[in-house]
Parts: sequence; structure tokens; C-alpha cells
Amino acid sequence: MTRPEKIRLDISRKPSPSAGSYAGTGIWSYSAASHETRELAQPARLRDMLETVASDFQGSLPDLYRAWALDDPRGQWEVWPDEGLFKVTTVSGRIWYARYGLVSSWNHDSHSWLWSWAFPREWETPQGILEPAWALHREAALKGWAPGVEPSLLVNDREAMRLACLAAHVANRPMVYRAKVNEVNTHFFMLEQPVWAN
Repeated sequence: MTRPEKIRLDISRKPSPSAGSYAGTGIWSYSAASHETRELAQPARLRDMLETVASDFQGSLPDLYRAWALDDPRGQWEVWPDEGLFKVTTVSGRIWYARYGLVSSWNHDSHSWLWSWAFPREWETPQGILEPAWALHREAALKGWAPGVEPSLLVNDREAMRLACLAAHVANRPMVYRAKVNEVNTHFFMLEQPVWAN
């Protein structure tokens, strides 16, 4: 699935952890200012919840992707951040829309994860698409889940998807979609129930 050049967000930071720290597993906190990394504790309850929620999404997403043609790489997706709309045009020309929230930007080279609620103000990201990610931040603050309150993390592909699924679960969104937005960055979206336009 491709997208036209419509999204305004530009993620140019590329943190690199200090040698010998992040080894590509676990969930780590990363401070861009100090270049410090540390592995975050994950209480058993959080680990279990991440596993259960990710398993539930992995069970439901393939059918949802087929039903809404997100599994066909020949389709095209677009976003309108100001309206909070995600649009898909299938290869057959059918179009659907869904309200969306932006979960994060993940750099698949450096493994850096930046929650959308922590995007710098100068990126001028509309608050409406950040609100679903803020829902996880609030829940994480209440329950002491460090991965949900640390703005910048280092995570591998598996952990990135698990965090996105947890955010969608907390925001009560049925779908998670990740898409490469440039050479090194992938954005994670959470979508409400889509609606066919034609």
C-alpha cells in the first residue's frame, strides 16, 4: 500500500544509542538531549497485557486488512491530519475513510520510537490526531507503565507493534496500521471503523 505526498510530518531526528547499551530487545528509554539509554522495567501485569492485546490484534487484523483491502500493496492511502481522516483507495477504485489517531513515528534503522504526544510543537501536528495516543499516556501515568510515559524509546519491530496495539486498545480503536513514510521512518496509526464512500 503506497501513499501520495500528503502527510506534513517530517521526522528528522535519528538517535543513536551509546555503544554497548541497546541490544535490539526490550523497551528502552532514550534521551536525545543526553544520549542516555536505559532499559525500562516492565511489571508482569504490563508484560501480560502487552502480550494479550497484541495477540488479540494479531488475530483480528488479517481479516480486517482483507475486508478493507489494506493487505493489497497496489492500493493507496492518504491522510488529512487537520480533519483526522485516513483514506484508502483500493486497486479496484473503491474508497473508504476512517477517523484516525497517530500513535508514533518509529525509525526502523535506529529503532527509535517517538510517541506522537511528544512530537515537537514546531511540527504543528493537529491535536485531534494526537488525542488517542494521549489516552494511553494518561492510562500509563495512572498505572505506572513507564513505556507509555517516556516520550522517546528504543524498540524493535515486535515491541513497536505491541506498543501500537496497546495504544489502540486503550483508545478503543479496532485497527492498527503501520506504513513507511520515508526511507527510515514508519508511522503507526490507529483507526476507527472504516466506512466505504463508494
